[in-house]
Amino acid sequence: MSDHIDRMIAAMTFEQKIGQCVVIGMSGTRITNDLREAVVRYHAGGVRLSPFARIFRYFSDDKAKAQEFGPGFRPSMEKMAGEGLPPHATPAGYAATLNELRSLAAARSPAIPLHMVIDQEGDTSKDLARGGVAQFPSNLGLAAARDPDLTYRVARAVGRQLKASGLDMIHSPVVDVNVNPDNPEIGRRAFADDPEVVAEQAIAMMRGFQAERVIAAAKHFPGRGDSATDAHHACPRLDVDRARLDAVELLPYRRLIAAGLDSVMMAHCVYPALDDEIATVSRRIVTGLLRDELGFEGLITSDSMTMGALIDKFGVGESCARALAAGIDVVLMKAENQWRGETFHTIRTWVEDGRISGAELDAKVRRVLTLKEKYGLFDTMGMVDPGKADEPYRDPVVLSTAREAARKAILIAKDELGAIPLDRSKRMLLVNQRNEVKSPNDVWDHPALFQDLMEAELPDLQTYETAFSLDHEEEKRLLAYVAGREFDLIICTNWYDRSAKPQTYVKALIDAGYPVVLLTNDPYCAKGTGGAIPSARTLVIDMNLSPEGLRMARDVLFGRELPQGQWPLSNFDPFRLGTRPGPRFEARPGVPS
Repeated sequence: MSDHIDRMIAAMTFEQKIGQCVVIGMSGTRITNDLREAVVRYHAGGVRLSPFARIFRYFSDDKAKAQEFGPGFRPSMEKMAGEGLPPHATPAGYAATLNELRSLAAARSPAIPLHMVIDQEGDTSKDLARGGVAQFPSNLGLAAARDPDLTYRVARAVGRQLKASGLDMIHSPVVDVNVNPDNPEIGRRAFADDPEVVAEQAIAMMRGFQAERVIAAAKHFPGRGDSATDAHHACPRLDVDRARLDAVELLPYRRLIAAGLDSVMMAHCVYPALDDEIATVSRRIVTGLLRDELGFEGLITSDSMTMGALIDKFGVGESCARALAAGIDVVLMKAENQWRGETFHTIRTWVEDGRISGAELDAKVRRVLTLKEKYGLFDTMGMVDPGKADEPYRDPVVLSTAREAARKAILIAKDELGAIPLDRSKRMLLVNQRNEVKSPNDVWDHPALFQDLMEAELPDLQTYETAFSLDHEEEKRLLAYVAGREFDLIICTNWYDRSAKPQTYVKALIDAGYPVVLLTNDPYCAKGTGGAIPSARTLVIDMNLSPEGLRMARDVLFGRELPQGQWPLSNFDPFRLGTRPGPRFEARPGVPS
C-alpha cells in the first residue's frame, strides 16, 4: 500500500472522495462550462469520452423516476446542445483538449489526475475514429482467427493508439458468453458462445492492453450473453441456476481474475439464482460474489447509470448511491444534464447519514488512486504530447496487424451463385447501405467508403445508396428501381448495429429471386432481416465494419485475397460450416423484469 496514497486520502474532504467515485461523460470535442464544473466543483475522478456526438442522450431520459431534494440543493450546470456531429478535431487537437481538461484536475488540491475512459470494441464500436485511426474487427471477428496471439497484438495496437491520444482506460474486453443467437445487445461483441474460448481470448486482449499501459475493464459481470432483452431499454433477467452460471458466465471471470485483471464492469441485469435485485445495486452480487467469493481486489465500475429499468425504479441519483452502497467503486454517470448534480448530492447524503460508511468510501478511493498510480497517471497527470497523437496511426506494425486481422475476420459462408470472384463483364448493381454508425465522415472513414472502393474497380458499376436504418419509403423506391432494370448480380450490404432498425429490402430482394450477393458484418440474423440472412444464395460475412475491413471485403470479392476467417461459434451454425469444438449450452429466453 502506497504511503503517498494514504497521505492523499487523509487530506481529502469527503466531497473530493465522492468525486473520485464518479466518472462523468464528455461528448463532442470541446470543453464546456458544465464539464469544467464537474471537474472543479464536483472533483470528478474520470471522464468517459463520446467524441462522435454533440451531446450524450439516452433512452430513459424521460422515464427516470423524479427525486425530491431539500431547499439546500444547488443544481449542476447542464449541457444544452442539439444533435449532430461535433466540431471537427484533429488527433492533435483532441489530445490537446484532453490535456486542457487534465490541467483543471492538476490545479486541484490535492492534485489527482483524471483517468480518461472510452469504448473501442471494434467493428461498429469505435468511439475514437477520426484522423485515420487503425480500426479492427469485432470480438467475434477476432475469434474467427482462432489465434489468441493475434488478439493480443490487436489489443496492443488499439492500446498504443489510445494511449498516444491521452486515453487511459478501456471498457473491454467483453466477457459475455453469447449463448443466445437472438441476443439484441451482445451478439458479435462477444468472442464466442463457449466460455473456454471467451476466457482465452479475453485474457489475451487484457494482456495486450496492459502491455500498452491501458487499464482493461472486463464486462458485463456476472454475464449478459444469454438474453433476449437489451439492457439499454429494459432490465434483462437471466433465469438459470447457479451451476449453469458457474459453468458458463462466471468461468471467464475466474480465469481473468487469476491472470491479473484490474477492473470489472457490472451488468444491469437480474440473476434470480443470486439475488432478486438488479446486479448493479445488489450487495450479494457485487460484494458477496465478485469481491468475497471470487476474490477480486481490483476496481469495480458500473455500466452507464442512465440505462433501462434501474433508473426508472430508483431515479438516477439514488441508483448511483445504491450502486456504491452495494460495493461498486466507481459509477459511470455519462448524462450531461441535471442528473449530474443530483448524483453527487444524493451520494453525499448517503455518506452523511451512514448508508455508505466512511471506511467504505476510503476503500473505494484507495482502489481508484492505486490504479491511477499503477498505470503512471500521477507521473505526468496523464498529459501527452499532442504532436505525437497520430503517430501510432501510421505505425507499420499497427497497420500490418489491422490487415492481418481483417483477412482472418472474413469468410464466404456460401456461394451458390458462383459469383466470387466477381466477373467484371457482368452488369452489376451495388446497393450500398451508408455506414453512418459513429462515422467521423472524413477522408479515411466515411459512410460511402465501400461505394468508392467498388466504383474505382468497376467504372460501369451502378450504385444505389440507402440509409443505414430501416426506411419503408426508401425500400419501396429501391424495389421499384430494381424491378425496372436487369442486372446479372446485385451486391447488397446488410450491415447491422444494435442502434438501428435492420433494413428489410435485402430479404425482399432475395425472396423475389434476384441474384443477390450479400455482404454483412454479423453472422447472426437480427429480427429476420438484419445481418446474415440464411436464404441468401451467396453470403460473405465480414465481421469488421471498418475501413480496413471494407478494403478486405473488396479484395475478397475480386479474388485478390483469400478469406481466412473460420466459423467462430460452437452452438450456432445455420450454414453448416463446421462449429468450433466445445461444450454446447442451451439458451434460455430472456424475460424483462
